[in-house]
Amino acid sequence: MRIYELDAFRGIAAMAVVLYHYSTRYNEIFDVTSFLNFSFGWMGVPLFFILSGFVITLSVNRCKSPFEFLYRRFIRLYPTYWICLIITISVIYIADYRMFHLPMVDVFMNFTMIGELFGFNYIDGSYWSLLPELIFYFLMAFLMLVKKTKNVLFYNIPILIIVLINYFWQIPSLWRFLYYAPLFMIGISIYNIYIGKKEIYFHVLIVCNLVTSIFLYPTANSGYSIMILSIAFTSFVGLFYLFVFGKLKFLQNSKILIFLGAVSYPLYLLHENIGLIIINYFDTRFDLRNIGIALAITISIILANLVTFYLEPPLKNAINMLKINAKN
Repeated sequence: MRIYELDAFRGIAAMAVVLYHYSTRYNEIFDVTSFLNFSFGWMGVPLFFILSGFVITLSVNRCKSPFEFLYRRFIRLYPTYWICLIITISVIYIADYRMFHLPMVDVFMNFTMIGELFGFNYIDGSYWSLLPELIFYFLMAFLMLVKKTKNVLFYNIPILIIVLINYFWQIPSLWRFLYYAPLFMIGISIYNIYIGKKEIYFHVLIVCNLVTSIFLYPTANSGYSIMILSIAFTSFVGLFYLFVFGKLKFLQNSKILIFLGAVSYPLYLLHENIGLIIINYFDTRFDLRNIGIALAITISIILANLVTFYLEPPLKNAINMLKINAKN
């Protein structure tokens, strides 16, 4: 059963990131100025991480084993990612935007989604957030293996301690995940409240993770004040509390946000470099940057729709068939 309020949250988060890249990031990358500057749109990413904590906990509770869980995560992430990666690479090289070109070894390592661990670069800047997601999935699979997924105190408190250690002494390979780990933990506690658990410590954990996130983020994203982060992250938590207590049911009728939520993953993967190329083309050739932005948004949504409903299902079905045949 789909939770349409969460789809709406995904739609909001995805469009916030798109507008951030098409305004603030475009201005930075191409060294231009514009009245259009959606500088807080990057906050869609932490919203995604909180959502992920909620949704992954729901997924864990529906899986019988860590292997089933990891396979479901694989089939959810990788087929769509590969399709979007191929589309992005094709556009970059056909348009011959050399500023986005990478050595071929980096391009190939992008297909693993973990190239950053070995010092390789992403073909698209948006892909950085996938590694923290993957590490979070393996953490949850491990907790399933030791049968501790329901004991949130068992792992949330040690994670907060490790996060604080990482703040002073950066832990190789895990440092990026640890910056955002408290956001995943917020989502986990919110899920437990959502399913009716009454223990007060879930609310205490949310506050502890929230405060930790606020104070960690300046080191991960320099330039944002504690006050701005406090307002933004507290607002996200407040939004989830409203959802948990049934105050956002009107979002179930928002067809646009629900649609954007349904295509949010490929939209997130496809929009950045492809959109920047489109905007820059209209900006430099015709001095029509705003037309380029509107066209980039439209094309990104169309491509995301194409991937979600037409390209992704056949590839997923083929992989599932290979899995079934391998068992037989």
